[in-house]
Amino acid sequence: MGSYVDSLREAARRLLRSEGGVLYLNRNYSESAIKLLLKISDHVPSKISFPELIYIESDEIILESSENNFCIGEEEKSEDYCWVKSRKSETGKPWSDFSKMVLELAVAGYPGCIGCGGPGSEEIWDEAISRIY
Repeated sequence: MGSYVDSLREAARRLLRSEGGVLYLNRNYSESAIKLLLKISDHVPSKISFPELIYIESDEIILESSENNFCIGEEEKSEDYCWVKSRKSETGKPWSDFSKMVLELAVAGYPGCIGCGGPGSEEIWDEAISRIY
């Protein structure tokens, strides 16, 4: 059985592992998203390819990148995406939760280290099981 935090952590790992792709998000997060990508480059200097930012009207946050897709939002996506149920955020601010998780993992050395990706990072992600929360 999964949890909001487990799915959020997997989405953060996917962003850090991704090479290029497209990150769709609301323009309200524009400045914060740019700062996040700059901080990632500070903590993970080996990461040289970042997703293109595309602004959308909805509050969903979607990464489409080869085998690293995720969606933080209300609408369930196919199992090709790690789906984070945004309504389960205790803070009510899924983008802030996500940004914080990404930075925690980047500071810890993810993806260039073993075991620093948090619980379950060394296991194969089971999207079907992770959606039960």
